[in-house]
Amino acid sequence: MFTIYSIIPSLQNHEGHQYEYNIAFTKAALINGWKYIKIIPRKCSIDNLESDWQKSIFGMETKNKIKNLKNFIPFLKVFRKIKKTKNSVLFAEDFTIITLFLFFICIFLLRPKMQLWLLFRFEHDVMIKKGKPYAYILHLIEFILGKKNIKYLTDSELVAKRNGSFFKRNFNVLPIPHTNNSIISRSILKKDHLSFWWPGGLTRKEKGLFRIQRLANLLKDAEERVILEVAKSAQSTISSNNNVNFLPIDLPRKEYNEKMLSTDLILLPYLENSYGYRTSGIFVEAIVAGITPAISKDTWMANELKKYDLEELIVDWESADLIKTLTSICANKKIKEKILLMRRKYLDIHNVDNFAKKLKDISL
Repeated sequence: MFTIYSIIPSLQNHEGHQYEYNIAFTKAALINGWKYIKIIPRKCSIDNLESDWQKSIFGMETKNKIKNLKNFIPFLKVFRKIKKTKNSVLFAEDFTIITLFLFFICIFLLRPKMQLWLLFRFEHDVMIKKGKPYAYILHLIEFILGKKNIKYLTDSELVAKRNGSFFKRNFNVLPIPHTNNSIISRSILKKDHLSFWWPGGLTRKEKGLFRIQRLANLLKDAEERVILEVAKSAQSTISSNNNVNFLPIDLPRKEYNEKMLSTDLILLPYLENSYGYRTSGIFVEAIVAGITPAISKDTWMANELKKYDLEELIVDWESADLIKTLTSICANKKIKEKILLMRRKYLDIHNVDNFAKKLKDISL
């Protein structure tokens, strides 16, 4: 039986993908008969957790990153546990160069018999020095643990190809497990308007903030009644008008699902240079729920839609006819039929059972 330790210094609360991802990993580990222990920051605001969630490290410092070296002693304590545990694995689904360096120091000092599973969400091009320091440290770790004990993972075929070529290693592509495949139908509500939703509590630039700002301005003079829904965190940057509705920053999962099902169009105007290779959990959730997304060209999402003949959903966000494009997508019955076909395929791929199977194959 494997005992998997997951170090998650960036986990702060329920927002973002980390919490949901690790809940899904916990379920997959249970299916495989493994233990899965989550090591999280002491100041993490998630309470009433089971005993396999252990608050014992410092949270991620994003401004002065060198301060993350203070996790050396907490990490060392985790590695001592790993060394005492048979068939142990350290899994990292969110790591920086500092985190990887601390892993190396702990491995160098303790020489544990273990496996290291690393999930790469980004292409090497966006890493420090285009990934060269990562490659150097990984070679040192491989020298101690052995190449066969390092597993290179990703959830994107595009990242696997790009990073596989750079690191000269085989990258295993995992399904995206943190989807709610219990959402199988949507309520048909009579509305006097279309609902466009830009989901997510953190309204970041790379997720297309300036494109949403432009859309909000265009909606002021729109002939068709459209309501744009965004998180309250965008209130300072998006001008308030009758066509904009601000939502709570941290929607509970039930309300999040209800909002997903009541939405006519999910807006994902993500920037191409940020999402050219990386995946989007919200995109997968939308497809699994049977809800139509509008996305940007030259992204992982565009690559996925092309597989299902859904290029109509790849939007030019700078177009003068943007609102006409978005409303016509909502009225297109053929698009809805193709989304349901894509949904059926996605349900077979992106689920906890298939995730558990892939992890088991990797562990052999």
